[in-house]
Amino acid sequence: MAIEYSRDLLRLDQVVSEESSQALVEGEISVPETNAPIAKILDVNAQAVISSREVIQDKVMVEGILRYDILYVPEDDRVIDSLDAEIGFTQYLDLPGARPKMASRLALNVEHVDYELLSGRKVSVKSVLDLSGQVSQVMEMEAVTEFSDAEDVEVLQDHIRITANAGAGHSQTMVREDLELAESMPSIVKILRRNTRIRINERKAADNKVVVHGEVDVKLLYLCEDEDEPIQYLSHSIPFSHVVEIPGAYQGMECFADAVVSEFYADPREDINNELRIIDTELVIDLDAQIFEAQEGEILADAYSPNRTLTLKKRKIKTRQFIGESQGQTTIKESVTFPDGVSKARKILYVDAHPIVTDDRIEEGRVMIEGILSAQIVYQTNDPALPVGSFQEDFPFRHILEVDGAQSHMDCSSEAVAEHVGHTLLAQDEAELKILVLCRTSVFQTMEKEVIISVEELEEAAGREAGIYIYYAQADDTLWSIAKKYNTTISSIVKYNTLEGDVLAPGTRLLIYKKLDSSFA
Repeated sequence: MAIEYSRDLLRLDQVVSEESSQALVEGEISVPETNAPIAKILDVNAQAVISSREVIQDKVMVEGILRYDILYVPEDDRVIDSLDAEIGFTQYLDLPGARPKMASRLALNVEHVDYELLSGRKVSVKSVLDLSGQVSQVMEMEAVTEFSDAEDVEVLQDHIRITANAGAGHSQTMVREDLELAESMPSIVKILRRNTRIRINERKAADNKVVVHGEVDVKLLYLCEDEDEPIQYLSHSIPFSHVVEIPGAYQGMECFADAVVSEFYADPREDINNELRIIDTELVIDLDAQIFEAQEGEILADAYSPNRTLTLKKRKIKTRQFIGESQGQTTIKESVTFPDGVSKARKILYVDAHPIVTDDRIEEGRVMIEGILSAQIVYQTNDPALPVGSFQEDFPFRHILEVDGAQSHMDCSSEAVAEHVGHTLLAQDEAELKILVLCRTSVFQTMEKEVIISVEELEEAAGREAGIYIYYAQADDTLWSIAKKYNTTISSIVKYNTLEGDVLAPGTRLLIYKKLDSSFA
């Protein structure tokens, strides 16, 4: 026999695989003939940029570039110099179940850099990369939403909210801005280090596009002719707005956007007084965006009939829902004693700080973030033979962010960046650091649900005579599960028992009148 029911089409993103791993990238950097040979390395910075990605069988192949900038003391008379270099890499992230053309998301960060001066013109570098990613695919299915002419069918409804990738796009934009030094800052001899950090402040879907607004924080170190303060630090924020074309996008759709600075140029030029006090900056920003269609409503998670034998065909779906996000600042204040074997300090020139999140976990309504802050201290010494020295110190940090609705079984993704670095030289071998760290986190919930995709009514099985049963509720029991087990209805159980609400305490005694016992699949 056939039982009539209605079905709706569900489209949802299913996460096929999600993994993270570390990779070691090794290489050698040569000092060009235009630069003086290196006497001592002070600091090495590395930034990873993904140039291409491809989903292949059970893996994602990632190609990219590691960009290094090296601060060093040269063998000539200059106090300090710098060197820029690039090393290409290809890495594979194992993602079981991945197939070509699946959608992917990747995050890549440089966790640690080791270096060794092989000679005045050769530097060996080893970088530890943190690579995490996921692949997903859009799944379509028809799910049963209601029974047409079956008043004796008991149904269990479940609220569901699902999203499906409806399109993606990539775009590139160029941002130019001239930066002029403040009157109190000395003129430029050479730019030593160029760093950027990009953040997206707003993203929204519009007709056939995603509009992105954000800022790029530009941080520059430059060499000047001031003997007391030969290294100067300059920071500036550059706003940007751009669109990513995605056919089919419309206002109100959910969207995601990511941005990276793929190229950054900063060159000094002369002002009207013929002094190098203006910096021409040019940034190339790569933007990736995705749009999502959302469905929300009631589905049928289970059904049975006290008077019929029904066979239900079900399918499991996995949904990932965004719960909330939060950000906050924490200040790390530490007193640092210079390690044995390094020269005493006359003045701190520069402190470069990099926080790394080592662990994040969720408690009720809160995300606990723990990490390590690595600080590279570059300073002017009292030793005429070696005027500049450096060393590294690591500090643990911990911060708590409030996220409404966050629970311990959920997932979170966190990051930390150094917003501001302050330093004070307390003695020739002691300094105080005050570093403002911005922590961010996003909380997600992954849920597995069963939906009914088809129903078949079988010939009614012979039932036993009616009976009266005494049942004591177990820990995981619900009124629905008990009613289904005894082929009765929730209203019947409620009718013959005095209950407070829908929650059953373990051991609750129930009187059940059973009219018919049928087979269920």
